[in-house]
Amino acid sequence: QEKIYDIAIVGGGIVGVATLYQMQLKFPHLKILLIEKEDHLAAHQTGNNSGVIHSGLYYKPGSQKAITCVRGRRALVKFSKEYKVDHEVCGKVVVATEEAQITGDQVREIEPYCNSIAGIRVGCTGIINYVQATDRMAELALAMQPESKVSLGDAFIHATQEGGISLIKTEKTSYKAKHMIYCGGLQSDRLAKDDGVELDMQIVGFRGDYYELNDQGKHKVKHLIYPVPNPAFPF
Repeated sequence: QEKIYDIAIVGGGIVGVATLYQMQLKFPHLKILLIEKEDHLAAHQTGNNSGVIHSGLYYKPGSQKAITCVRGRRALVKFSKEYKVDHEVCGKVVVATEEAQITGDQVREIEPYCNSIAGIRVGCTGIINYVQATDRMAELALAMQPESKVSLGDAFIHATQEGGISLIKTEKTSYKAKHMIYCGGLQSDRLAKDDGVELDMQIVGFRGDYYELNDQGKHKVKHLIYPVPNPAFPF
């Protein structure tokens, strides 16, 4: 008899893998399949960002975004301490470059090379190796349930419903699952449409450039350093 997974997850970035980990943690008896088109996890946005553990500072207090961000930050730091994921809660300073922005003192005491007129220090934020965190979550999930599976180099094509079961077609093979969870990142709008969801939005990707300081320059920066955000451009 062909194996039927309880849940199939499409996408092996940190959202897909964290979903696998949390579901397996709460329901250890479930057989969960994760499908990822690349030959390793965290190959896209998860492995190509600035590695910041966000504080939630910029979100409206009490909003779902603020609450979720703070809970997620605490959970991520706890996870990283427990399972030896490289991270550092170095804090950040948000610095003002114009008088009209914010008031505050002592930026130069903690960041002597940062030229600002004022600033705020946010001690709870930091940096993390997100690829390492993603790989660790996958390892832990698979150790909990040997019937679960992470299938790499296996691009999802489509899924159809038949008698309450999802028939999943990939470039390599086919699977069956009782439930589907899509964690497709930049492909999430396309996957939603393929699944019959009517959308009034679409994903618009934009790139950022990141530079690493060489050994001679690293002593100049101890924290993350940000400008005061412009509320006209809240992304």
